[in-house]
Amino acid sequence: MDPTIEPSPNIARPEVVTRAVLALAASFAIGGIRAVFDLKQKVSGSAFLVAILLLAVFLGVCFFFVSKIAAGRNWARITLLVLIIIQLPFTILGSIAEIRTNLPHGSISIIIVILQLLGTYLLFTTNSNLWFRSRK
Repeated sequence: MDPTIEPSPNIARPEVVTRAVLALAASFAIGGIRAVFDLKQKVSGSAFLVAILLLAVFLGVCFFFVSKIAAGRNWARITLLVLIIIQLPFTILGSIAEIRTNLPHGSISIIIVILQLLGTYLLFTTNSNLWFRSRK
């Protein structure tokens, strides 16, 4: 019978988690920049300020999750997974429609989706799972 190996709480963050955090942060940053440009073209005046404020709150929540994931909080990793799974069908359908009307914008949407899926996948690899378990 093999003895169980208890993970040490002092294990350094694996490179795969760092890559996941960078991919997720990049997807949110690219999405935020793109949203600002889209809003600037479609909205003006006080509505623009309200939209920018809402965007800032949304991005703040996204980066909060990314920072908690980088700190090893498993609840943030699970919550982000659920949110990405919920938004995925809508994002894919929106990206396909956007590619038909505006290829550059649609391409950016696809890049954002790929970064989010890649980051989420990397958060659930074997090394990532071991590190998140050791952070309890």
